[in-house]
Amino acid sequence: MNNELLQRIIGEVVSRLRKRAESMLSLSVAQLRESDPRTLICQYSALCIEHVDLPLLEHIAQHEPSDVSAARIHEALACGVRVKISLQHRLLPAIPVRKLARLPLEFSDEQGQIIVLHPATLLSYADVAQLQGGFLVLRRRCVVTALAKEAVSMRNVQLIKQE
Repeated sequence: MNNELLQRIIGEVVSRLRKRAESMLSLSVAQLRESDPRTLICQYSALCIEHVDLPLLEHIAQHEPSDVSAARIHEALACGVRVKISLQHRLLPAIPVRKLARLPLEFSDEQGQIIVLHPATLLSYADVAQLQGGFLVLRRRCVVTALAKEAVSMRNVQLIKQE
């Protein structure tokens, strides 16, 4: 293999990697189920899964291999693809906060507002200080300090506790 051919191959690989780094794909759950996992992983650096329902969130949290959509999401995460999940605001009190917070997932509601999961049993000012707007979903028995409550109201963050 000569030097010129090697340089062309390297240039092509770099070009494809740059193109992948800038690409994001938005899919419904049905489209995710039907998609080719290799294509998702090789061509996109980020996936946005829209209109995710509660059963799928449970399957993602439990790493359920029988659910094709949950398995595809875990495959993408394992390959370094950023996964953003869009879900309805009304589902927030019922989502499995503790299990989902362990995964490197990003969450937003149907209007694009950021959703942050807080799996700890104490919410302090430090946990709220970096937030600006959006929703903070807490575990059922999470204790919120007075300073955290004040910061939440000043930063337009809505607290939602699990049911």
